[in-house]
Amino acid sequence: MHQSIREDLEEYLKGSGDGRMPEHFAAHLASCESCAAEVRAMQAQSKLLRVLRPQADLEPLPGFYARVLDRIETQTEVSIWSIFLRPSFGRRLAIASALLVLLMGGYLISTEPNESGLMTNSIPTVLSQDNVTLDDGAGQNMVLSSGDSLQQQRDAVLVNLASYHE
Repeated sequence: MHQSIREDLEEYLKGSGDGRMPEHFAAHLASCESCAAEVRAMQAQSKLLRVLRPQADLEPLPGFYARVLDRIETQTEVSIWSIFLRPSFGRRLAIASALLVLLMGGYLISTEPNESGLMTNSIPTVLSQDNVTLDDGAGQNMVLSSGDSLQQQRDAVLVNLASYHE
């Protein structure tokens, strides 16, 4: 649709054929068939819309506002936590949690260091043998015998545990 028609189209459709059409508007409609066809279609739509217009102002039925307010008050507010009450969501959440626990357990088991090389001399082994050689971490070996004092044996075990390196 051309600019000269767009500018005055609304005024023309309001009057809808009462002869108040500007000269340039009428001249363009006479010369341009595509604009004339669009204006005729819009006139038909305008007539249909005027038929649907009510004759008098409509008032709501008695009690309408009271019913609206009651409905608003009775509606419960939807909370984010209400999604957890749905059975399908709860089932999915339980399955996802179980899979996460399995994955984390598998990861921890697969990355766990080998315990066979952690301590060559464990405490029960040290206490049950007669002569035990312990590495103090500084490159010196300590030899414990069953005749050593209890305090000396405890100190040697403590040094061995404190100086352990992988």
